[in-house]
Amino acid sequence: MKLKEYIAADRMDHYPVISKGYLMDWLLKTEQYWLRKFIKALRCEEYYEFHHPNKFLNYFYKRKKNIIGRKLGFFIPAGCFDTGLKIYHYGSIIINPKARIGQDCTIHGNCCIGSKGTFPDDSPIIGNGVDIGQGAQILGGITIADGVKIGAGSIVTKSITEPHVTVVGIPARIVSKS
Repeated sequence: MKLKEYIAADRMDHYPVISKGYLMDWLLKTEQYWLRKFIKALRCEEYYEFHHPNKFLNYFYKRKKNIIGRKLGFFIPAGCFDTGLKIYHYGSIIINPKARIGQDCTIHGNCCIGSKGTFPDDSPIIGNGVDIGQGAQILGGITIADGVKIGAGSIVTKSITEPHVTVVGIPARIVSKS
């Protein structure tokens, strides 16, 4: 897979380089501009670490990702998300390096996906097509099934094994099935 194809696999909206939208986005430095730059740096880091190893380019893009991530409030290590990632808002997105998130995941701001701090490290495994709402937390060595929608402000501490359901609350519980 080529780098351009790897970056294009994410669901972030990209303007053609010679377009009014690209120019306005670049001049105004909008929220989506910085989100796209972060995702591109993350994917370039992953590409040069896992698919086409190159220590210099890997270091360059890791550094670039961390600088942009510091502005946005993100800590997202390479290799956690599969393709199709969509981030809607910036602000405190913390992902445990051992967490694994499937394809076409949507994540909103102020989210935490991590361990409970127990030994051995217990990090979540999240399926494909999961939508994680604003301020949601997914903690511990749990599994989230495909197509689950996690409501804003929810704290998920137990596995959700039923696919295509909506969970909300503290602790999160199933409220509807699609």
